[in-house]
Amino acid sequence: MLRRGLVLRCPWCGSRRTFLRGWFGRHDRCRTCGIRWRREEGFELGALALNTVLTFGALAVAMAVGFVLTVPDIPVLPFVLWLGGVAVLMPIVIYPFTYTLWLAIDLHVHPPDRDELDRAGAAAAAAAAVGGAGSTGA
Repeated sequence: MLRRGLVLRCPWCGSRRTFLRGWFGRHDRCRTCGIRWRREEGFELGALALNTVLTFGALAVAMAVGFVLTVPDIPVLPFVLWLGGVAVLMPIVIYPFTYTLWLAIDLHVHPPDRDELDRAGAAAAAAAAVGGAGSTGA
């Protein structure tokens, strides 16, 4: 499931027709299997935490590499500007990946029960009959 999440596929069914709609938008459910991306209240907090941890990790690595490459004369202003760019761009670049990865982690830790799978299948069948799926903004 993590491998599927890393390539922006639905962690449950592996479809490219996942819940993502553009870079920042999301459908309510995977457009193939019907699994909800927001499985419980506060689900976005996990994706946000994952985004924060990955961003801080990238900053720590960038700082360590920068220090090692420039010691003893560290160019402070270029270094701070470069790290600021990483701090601003990294969360944007990894935004959709953190949602699919967090869904993969959540599905692994809390597999869907039969009732959730039945609702997902019914929603996918209804969406296929209508020709679309419900959507929400980011």
